[in-house]
Amino acid sequence: MKPMLNAAAVATILTFAMQGSGFAQTPGPKPRSVATGSGPLAMDVAGVRLGMPVAQAQAALAGTYRCERPSRTQSFQQLVNVEVERRRGGSSFFGPEGAAVHELACTGPSGEYLRLFMGQTPTGTVVDSIDLAIGTERVDPKELVRQVERKYGRPTEGTAANGSWCVGRCGFDLTMEPSPRITVRSDAWRFKILGSRGRNARLADEAAVSAAAARDAPAAKRGAF
Repeated sequence: MKPMLNAAAVATILTFAMQGSGFAQTPGPKPRSVATGSGPLAMDVAGVRLGMPVAQAQAALAGTYRCERPSRTQSFQQLVNVEVERRRGGSSFFGPEGAAVHELACTGPSGEYLRLFMGQTPTGTVVDSIDLAIGTERVDPKELVRQVERKYGRPTEGTAANGSWCVGRCGFDLTMEPSPRITVRSDAWRFKILGSRGRNARLADEAAVSAAAARDAPAAKRGAF
């Protein structure tokens, strides 16, 4: 028989904390409706929330997760500088060495593996997506889903205001979802929790880079001929 973590251990490994949801923290006997204003941006996975500044995410993981040296990428300002150079006819292809965190890869105390991918915004580096995985020999996926439902309500496709959280495939590629989403998923080998700020947030990041670059290098006005 496979060793299985008990409910308390599961709750320790996969922390889903709804901030300001209005729910009591003690799980009730039945699934509840999701509260207005709650949703993926208010749920945390291992203490990390979507949209959280990278420094806060690192602080939340410190002492519990062992993280590898983060990979780097261009910061928001570096992206703006590259775009300004491109508009001015510059020939830089690769751009400067990345000054911002791109990915954090961490291992938890019970063997769970957590990857955080970052987005570059005008206010700094934030958590863009979350990928947490643990082998099904260590956790009962059905029991964990029941715990999540008891605490936060039944899975919902959400609204434009608060995104959604769901169980299963959810019908779309997570990276293409327009709104924030938390997905709870399992197969024969792994239990996974996946989160994404959504495509609209990434498009907004790109638009912010273009807008900032336009202030330094406005598009040239051209005549009809």
